[in-house]
Amino acid sequence: MSSIEKSFRDYEKVSKVWKKALETYSEGEISKNGSVDHWSLGQIYLHLINSTLYFHGKQIECCVKTRSNCDKRKNFKGFMVYTILGKFPPVKIKVPASDDCTPIAPLSKKEVELGLQKVDEMMCVWKELLKDDLGGKTPHPGFDYLNASEWFRLIPMHWTHHLRQKSDRDKESV
Repeated sequence: MSSIEKSFRDYEKVSKVWKKALETYSEGEISKNGSVDHWSLGQIYLHLINSTLYFHGKQIECCVKTRSNCDKRKNFKGFMVYTILGKFPPVKIKVPASDDCTPIAPLSKKEVELGLQKVDEMMCVWKELLKDDLGGKTPHPGFDYLNASEWFRLIPMHWTHHLRQKSDRDKESV
């Protein structure tokens, strides 16, 4: 199995967990707003959807369209995540507390369902795009330079990383 196919299967597996969980949440749990340092379930869902569609996916598309930065590399953190661990370390990763980095809560479960559907569609598009990967790289804020297949692999790693945060919110609801 190719690394692209493995990343795609990893995404299918983790997205199934998120979709199944969504079925169990009420409208109120999903549309509830958290804070800049304590996101609600709905905010976590929108973070995953938006970061996939508007950040990771855009980087995949940029890498496929260019041959720039081919000689650039991942930094030590990127090397550790991709080569040694194969996932994010089990620690909280703090993004700056700001309105720009804090997603707003969705208005409804339907908004989340439609977002998840759009991600599924785009994952299929990006998987096809990667067949023609020219090998360009773009910078990641924590790992330095990644190629298109590494950006694609980052998507299921990111979604898996946030399962712990989801679990924490699930415990708070009990």
